Amino acid sequence: MADRDFEQFKQSKRAEFLDGARTLPWDEIWLRMANARFALIDALQGVTQEQADWTPAQMDAEDESTWSIGEVMRHVITASPNIAEIIAATANGTTVIKGPPGQITAPASDVDDLRLQVTAVSERLLSVGNALPEDIDNQTTVPHAFFGDLPSMAWPLFQAYHDGDHTRQIKALKAHPDYPG
Repeated sequence: MADRDFEQFKQSKRAEFLDGARTLPWDEIWLRMANARFALIDALQGVTQEQADWTPAQMDAEDESTWSIGEVMRHVITASPNIAEIIAATANGTTVIKGPPGQITAPASDVDDLRLQVTAVSERLLSVGNALPEDIDNQTTVPHAFFGDLPSMAWPLFQAYHDGDHTRQIKALKAHPDYPG
């Protein structure tokens, strides 16, 4: 994608997140985040250890497009608690530090354990509504590396988009002709 197109894309997505944060009720925001997360979890079902470790390209931890399914799982395990913390903190008028994009700090583990960890962090992420005040602060923001400053209710919309990205990535890996059978 050309630089100009990428900038337009980023601005368009940012506007979508901000508009949704202003206009959508929490239950609809939550449903978008939940549906995207359930689709991601569904894409992980039945993946074997060999399939979780496989990548069609030379692995580069800095380049998400080269990640294996296992790397995607470890990224989800790493990022989800941070996103839940950002949503709760900003909704309550405080700020927290956003972890760097593409970060993977979750230790390597077997695919079944990774699946359990993805489920556990997903439960926490999807229960973030329990930490929201009655009057949500829409002024406090946390900067995102690509989309700029986002308020509390924009973060779940970003997360839905981000989970969709990783679901498409997993499906593309599974569709690759060299993907282990």
